[in-house]
Amino acid sequence: MNQDNNVTLQVNGRQWGGWTSLSISAGVERIARDFNVEITRRWPWGDEVAQMQPRIKNGDSVAVLIGDDLVMTGYVDATPVRYDAHSLSVGIVGRSRTEDLIDCSATLTQFASRNLVQIVHQLAAPFSINVVNEGYDGGPISDFQVDFGETVMEVIDKLIGMQQVLVYDNAKGELVIGGVGTKRTVTALVLGENILSCDTEKSIKDRFSQYIVSGQRAGNDHDFGEATNTAISARTLDGGITRYRPMVIKQTGNANGETCGERSEFEMQRRAARTDEVTYTVQGWRQGNGALWEPNMRVLVYDPVLGFNNAEMLIAEVTYRKDSQGTVAELRVGPADAYLPKPKKLKKRKAKAVEDEF
Repeated sequence: MNQDNNVTLQVNGRQWGGWTSLSISAGVERIARDFNVEITRRWPWGDEVAQMQPRIKNGDSVAVLIGDDLVMTGYVDATPVRYDAHSLSVGIVGRSRTEDLIDCSATLTQFASRNLVQIVHQLAAPFSINVVNEGYDGGPISDFQVDFGETVMEVIDKLIGMQQVLVYDNAKGELVIGGVGTKRTVTALVLGENILSCDTEKSIKDRFSQYIVSGQRAGNDHDFGEATNTAISARTLDGGITRYRPMVIKQTGNANGETCGERSEFEMQRRAARTDEVTYTVQGWRQGNGALWEPNMRVLVYDPVLGFNNAEMLIAEVTYRKDSQGTVAELRVGPADAYLPKPKKLKKRKAKAVEDEF
């Protein structure tokens, strides 16, 4: 297998390469990977001008490879051209096949007694996007409605809030539904060895002292009246935030004390864990065994400056970057709870369900 770092684009049966700068990004918090490649030359003359622009059109299907490793399957979005008195640059920009789920409106508006995987299947089907279920086994959602004009991604975001699951794309341009990755890297991130630089805010600006999740549930022939029409809510406290900072979240669909409690606990854990989110830059795009760094993999981090002593972190996003400064990978990592906390048994003192809270 070719394990080099040559990036090629396969378009219309041909391969294109020789880029002087590029970036390719993928992560567990996005549903479309993206790439941006560019060739810059000193100002060409004569026939060389025409040769600088690849015969690639917007909307063309494209596969992006690093060596023999497929890293993205999607479409060309733009073919920018820039020049001045000294140089001419031409580029190709694109995203995963799942880009249409970000840009386009959902045409289906109501779902009854369907689980999250079934709903996402139906939403993605008109765009010919395959949905891969990697171990999610959540139960049916009794009633779910799409607001007029919402994009498919906006609908999926609401579903994620209800079910607490990761939804992202893979190298084939498919939509993946699953949990925090079971794969582990063979190479650790170690200060003084492979870590070139670190960037972290250690911020608590998105943390709150309490999370109040509120919703309603519809009645039926046997369950109706005030009990189903009043607001049902749950509250979870973050002991790490000492001053009064409340956050109220509306739970979509039919809610009950348990679902509201799970959501409030989820928000507290996820936001607290993001204080330890870090972006590391390492030399090259591959681990010690030749495998690419990839998102949704667990990695050990040794960084005494930040207090990580072989801490297990999740790679949330990877950006493969090449420019005049060299070839590097930017790895955004954080505790697994920063992206998908493990469900916990709710304790009354932390997550309390009440009716008619407001």
